[in-house]
Amino acid sequence: MKTLLFPIFYPRLAVFVAAIVFYFFFVSGAKAVELKRSALIEGPTITLGDIFYDLPENAERVLGPAPRPGNDMVLNARTLMRIAVALNLNWRPASSSEHIVLQRSATLISEDEIEKRLIADIREQGYLGEFELELPAQTAEIILPADQPANFEISDLDIDSKNDRFNAIIYAPSKMSPMQTLRISGAMYPVVKVPVLKSTMRNGTIIRDNDLDYITIRAKELNHDAILKADNLIGMTPRRMAFNGKPLTDTDIEAPKIVERGQSITMTFSNGMIELTAMGKALESGAKGDVIRVVNTNSSKNLQAIVSGEQQVKVQSF
Repeated sequence: MKTLLFPIFYPRLAVFVAAIVFYFFFVSGAKAVELKRSALIEGPTITLGDIFYDLPENAERVLGPAPRPGNDMVLNARTLMRIAVALNLNWRPASSSEHIVLQRSATLISEDEIEKRLIADIREQGYLGEFELELPAQTAEIILPADQPANFEISDLDIDSKNDRFNAIIYAPSKMSPMQTLRISGAMYPVVKVPVLKSTMRNGTIIRDNDLDYITIRAKELNHDAILKADNLIGMTPRRMAFNGKPLTDTDIEAPKIVERGQSITMTFSNGMIELTAMGKALESGAKGDVIRVVNTNSSKNLQAIVSGEQQVKVQSF
């Protein structure tokens, strides 16, 4: 007669099967949460829901203070592991590089906005001319919580025109309810608009109106003999290589040579109502108004002449 072993081991087998069923249905079958890669935090605290997706519960549980408005915070794999273990979450880091970046939302007021308002207020107090400001580093921008408006007020503005300096207090978002108060002291620099070449030019190239652009430069950085009017450049030519974007001086330019040495020219003699012309040859190059030597091609006589136009000169005699 055969002996059946199955009944003897059945109780142990039943316990084993029950354990497997429990694991797959209740442990491994539990829905895993997922880590966010980044999160934008609106309020002053970090919650569990800021870090993980698909939480079954406790998404609003506060974990700690949020970074300051406009700042970031990085939680690395080790910190995230501690949170998951402490709160019995079905999540573990896949590698040591796993992390989340938490950024606190903010209202930003840029340095440009602050500078524009200061310039307007300084002008209202009678500071004349064009100028730019040099602000201290702490006014690079104003950062307020996200629920605050991008407003600020300037108070106690004091201008030292003699030394081109100013002092002021900035309240943000308002003087009545300030969240930030900045006491600033800065400098005012008078500026000048200066015509400059758009591109590098060589001697002999005539400067035209469309060759010019304008830059704004601090007056104290400008050479005393810099050319400030485009009319003083138009029609001239560089004495040597002239570079774009650089203010030019009187020594950088000259009148173009409109009569070249060896060129055939028209000589004009005027005496009252009488005007005579004759052909000649230039022995020297010259710009308008220059005195050069020429020769009368008919008489071979050398003469002194004043350049009056392109290939034209005036003489006192033939």
